[in-house]
Amino acid sequence: MCKLKEMLLGATNVYRTKDFIVKQCINIKYNKEENNALVSNDTYIARNKTRDKEYQEIFKDRKNLNGRRLKSSMFARTYID
Repeated sequence: MCKLKEMLLGATNVYRTKDFIVKQCINIKYNKEENNALVSNDTYIARNKTRDKEYQEIFKDRKNLNGRRLKSSMFARTYID
């Protein structure tokens, strides 16, 4: 089983919802003919006791432990049990 810390490598932002720990990777999509856009590739990792414990250790110094989503123009989601 993969450790949470390894799953979060390369993240621009990480936050937690009721059911998931979310890894957000933000990229800028440049387009000369239309508007540029912020694109978020999100990985929704199902929460469990082990992952919650790891999450709390990784982000123990955060003022807002659960974090917050960064807004983007578009997104794609992947789910991990």
